[in-house]
Amino acid sequence: GPGVSQEAKAAFERGATVVPLMRTGGASSGQFDFPPGATVQLDFASKQQWSLLQDKGASVHKSAEAAASIVMKCPAKTTTAMEAQRLRSELGHDARIVCILGGTAFQGGDSKALVEA
Repeated sequence: GPGVSQEAKAAFERGATVVPLMRTGGASSGQFDFPPGATVQLDFASKQQWSLLQDKGASVHKSAEAAASIVMKCPAKTTTAMEAQRLRSELGHDARIVCILGGTAFQGGDSKALVEA
């Protein structure tokens, strides 16, 4: 809802990559002043992957795979070289830091399954 939208907007304005699971409805689908730019297909996501983030009729497993694949392709973004070095030493060179935004309740019929997939 509005909280998710506010968090996504703050992250997007700071230059974070946002991967919205638009099929779940609510903020991720563009409601509650969700940042419009965050719903535009990312350069490193295929049309099929982006479609799976939107398609409520697609299998939950396929949508979850598409989201995970997009996240793994996200270019690394860190604020300083020192911070990047610290994170790599703690998490490993190929690690991705992901913040999953969500409300306090599942809104869509398959939202819980999508999160758990």
